[in-house]
Amino acid sequence: MSFAEYLDYDDGSDIRYDLLSDGALVEVPGEAWINNLLVKLLSARLEQVVDGSLIVAHVLTMQVEPIGDNRRSRHPDLLVLRPEHLQLPSLLTKTALLLGAPPPQLIAEIVSPGGPQSDHYRRDYEWKRQQYQDWGVPEYWIVDPHRAQVVVLVLKDGIYQEKIYTGAQRIESVAFPGVSISADTVLNKC
Repeated sequence: MSFAEYLDYDDGSDIRYDLLSDGALVEVPGEAWINNLLVKLLSARLEQVVDGSLIVAHVLTMQVEPIGDNRRSRHPDLLVLRPEHLQLPSLLTKTALLLGAPPPQLIAEIVSPGGPQSDHYRRDYEWKRQQYQDWGVPEYWIVDPHRAQVVVLVLKDGIYQEKIYTGAQRIESVAFPGVSISADTVLNKC
């Protein structure tokens, strides 16, 4: 199946799928309640400094180069678009960002439970990190309630620079200088 066919695919169910590099589809499990809550609350915080029409949670499909788990599509938990994205036909008709489009300004992923060798961990900490870095996403947040940390990756000279925030440490967004929030606030109540 091609990426264009994938975007048009509808099996009549509410099941969401990812596209693998071999054209096969794999079911994407629904989001955990805590993940939805953290995304909702983080989105509300971002809306204090970002136009709310640019903040998208759970519904957008991003085309990516396959690595690790061989997925050619991602559904970020939360992302902040650029104003020019709102004019892209793929976004307006398919709710999709295709390779070649400008990267989102920020992506945040909420980590599901699992140890360092689990697919949940590797997906957010390794595979998405590489895919978002390759696309040039300026800032990527890995919100990990299970390890009580927020990892903020900022793109510098094409490589992510990592900073880990815990407890009362304040996260200062490079993409959005008006955002200053403690790790505890992001992890507990935004």
